[in-house]
Amino acid sequence: MTEKEIFDRIVIIIQERQGEDFVVTETLSLKDDLDADSVDLMEFVLTLEDEFGIEISDEEIDQLQSVADVVRTIKGKI
Repeated sequence: MTEKEIFDRIVIIIQERQGEDFVVTETLSLKDDLDADSVDLMEFVLTLEDEFGIEISDEEIDQLQSVADVVRTIKGKI
């Protein structure tokens, strides 16, 4: 799976929560732009784990600041 395919799937996941018109970029901040608290972030991570069939450790979750970080983490696990 390419980074573009991973990114496209992440966009769908985010837009399901934020609305179809929500613009997702690789520099999008998970905490600031999505206004996500720790519970929201955990739900997002669980959705990613289910979607991609991976596990993301707590240490890795702490490193996820932007959509690009999420893409890199997923790419390294599949």
